[in-house]
Amino acid sequence: MLFLESKALNHAVDTTTRTRLLKDLQERGMVPLIRSHRLRCFGDVLLNVDHVEQMEKSLASSTESIIGEPYVIGDLFCFEDYILFLVFEDDNDGPYLRAGIVYEPRTAEPFRKLDAFCQDVRSLLEADSDDSLPQWETSTPSMPQGFRTFVERQDADSLYTSLRKETMSKRILAASKLEDESARVFLRTARNAHEEGYAAKLLTGHTESQHVPIQRLEDAGLVEREVQISCRKTGHALFRLPNPHALAVVTVSDATCSECGAPVADENVEEVIAPTQLASSLLEDGSWLVSRLHFLLREMGVPEREIAVGPNEGTGYGQLMANICGESFLMATRDGDLTPAFARWAIDLEIETEASHLVIVATGRIHKEAGVLLQNHSRRRVSGGQDFEMIIADDAATAGRELEAALERVSQRVVAEQLCVLDNSMGFSVSRLALTKFQLLRAATPKEAEVVADGEPFFEVPGGPLTLAAHASGTAGEGSEFNL
Repeated sequence: MLFLESKALNHAVDTTTRTRLLKDLQERGMVPLIRSHRLRCFGDVLLNVDHVEQMEKSLASSTESIIGEPYVIGDLFCFEDYILFLVFEDDNDGPYLRAGIVYEPRTAEPFRKLDAFCQDVRSLLEADSDDSLPQWETSTPSMPQGFRTFVERQDADSLYTSLRKETMSKRILAASKLEDESARVFLRTARNAHEEGYAAKLLTGHTESQHVPIQRLEDAGLVEREVQISCRKTGHALFRLPNPHALAVVTVSDATCSECGAPVADENVEEVIAPTQLASSLLEDGSWLVSRLHFLLREMGVPEREIAVGPNEGTGYGQLMANICGESFLMATRDGDLTPAFARWAIDLEIETEASHLVIVATGRIHKEAGVLLQNHSRRRVSGGQDFEMIIADDAATAGRELEAALERVSQRVVAEQLCVLDNSMGFSVSRLALTKFQLLRAATPKEAEVVADGEPFFEVPGGPLTLAAHASGTAGEGSEFNL
């Protein structure tokens, strides 16, 4: 996925100054792609470079006089993992310059690079102008009203947790382990047994735990080993101790069993597995799905401040929103079947937030009535003239892939919107040129692992606001799959 940030300078630049500016930038090590391409063409026509600049001046003047368009509309400056661009615009508010950068999440200090580029352009223009120039203005992404309202009622507990980096890291790692359905089933069984005091289901050698990587769950902080004392006659759990050292204190005492009256030292002592508070928190209302999607968005480069977690309503439904430059993504989650009730709830929430993308993640099967409800809603949105896209996934991994593809489409649209004015000057699609460059770059670079060797999750994100597209896909249901 690509990101784009731009700035504007309210200043008019004539054709001669535009050419001189590009020439001066090249002397500072920034080669203008379009101008250098043209100069090579002129050299091939003249068979030498003696009169290249004269031909450039002649074509510049004839272009403006014949077709009434400026010879220099803008240019690109390509580097290893980012592209700078400069465009000379003229709209109803008057002429201005637009400078920007196209980059990947892994690009180091993209905003510093853009600021340095803007500073170079401004200093060169000031040298050719008698008047003082205004300052560059940063383009501010818009925030949809629906997303703003969603943020206002954001779950305060979830917000506080997300701001605590050390706690969030543990939740991220633990949530990744809960993608395994067998692990979730085991933890639910262990939690129920823990609440009922039924020791047999919590024993470390119990058959339900043989196919579950207990050590991995323990390393992720989802389970912990305890020592449980239970009555030999009835099997009821008397109490649990955190370690064998605490057991020694109990056995030397005169404590007796509340069930049969025998000394506690004579009762059954077994090592059991107990779910931690973190496991209970993540399993409650399927909040592990929300934590997982939150991490995947951050891994894709979406800034923390552009993501909002909805309140826990106690219905088993999770809600999450992301704002991508005025285009809102609503994610509705449920660790269970996609039922008609859940589908109606997701539709109502989408209508309330006016989201242009609806992502539904349900780990169970899709009920036929629920699929029909969602399909009809999608058709109504599109037939009503609204841009809308709906994605349905049965696990977090699939949802992550579909989200990444949706964000990729969004980024492609904004890059095309920002650079399409240079297509005529280049002779082909400049946006496609930029996108292909980064695709080839990604193909040559292996994707980094989600979790590093020591078990701590990580993600790399740009250091400032994210700017992508402002229009959603006009095709509903893209990436969706109904199994009716």
